[in-house]
Amino acid sequence: MQQPLTYAGNGQVRNGIPAPGYSDRINDPEIVAAMKKNRRRGLIIGLFIIPLPLLGFIIYGKASGELEMSQSLLYGGIVSGVFLLFMLFSIIKERAKNTYDAVVTDKKQERTYRHKNDNASKEMYTEYTTYITRSDGKKKKILEHEGSQIWAYNYLEVGDKFRYHPEFHFPYELYDKSKAPYIACVSCITKNPKEADRCKKCGLPLLK
Repeated sequence: MQQPLTYAGNGQVRNGIPAPGYSDRINDPEIVAAMKKNRRRGLIIGLFIIPLPLLGFIIYGKASGELEMSQSLLYGGIVSGVFLLFMLFSIIKERAKNTYDAVVTDKKQERTYRHKNDNASKEMYTEYTTYITRSDGKKKKILEHEGSQIWAYNYLEVGDKFRYHPEFHFPYELYDKSKAPYIACVSCITKNPKEADRCKKCGLPLLK
């Protein structure tokens, strides 16, 4: 028998296949708290990594005797500075992203080549492109490639309406989740059955 569509207000259990519509759990206190915790954890890790090159050059210079202290400070400071700029750029880039609604218009995958780390040779890999049209009429393509997370291409189908949430680890929310292969946790990205109410791994409410 076909399972009934269910949808409830904030704070209520939402077991069963969700009805079409975007979830009002976007501002659920548990989800908001988890996102803040993830951002703090990322910031702490970044602040821990940034001074490592500086410390590494100082230790290497003293142990090997090949670098004066001024040189160690200069080289280490440059690398640590690059790390700091990269972290700041990433934060600014993430905050500049906006939520948008869109529909999938096409999907393509293509075998192509890229340079290896030594830049002397090439390797073949698969490139996955998901074409979308946003609600404001702007056309956009989501480009993913073999060796990375293939989220949009595997989760979204041509004709699907979805909402993009840049603040979440898994940013894609289908309008009609009854057609979804699963519902991913916005925090830990665990794939959950669409009948579930909470993530089976971390326990957070699912967007349904």
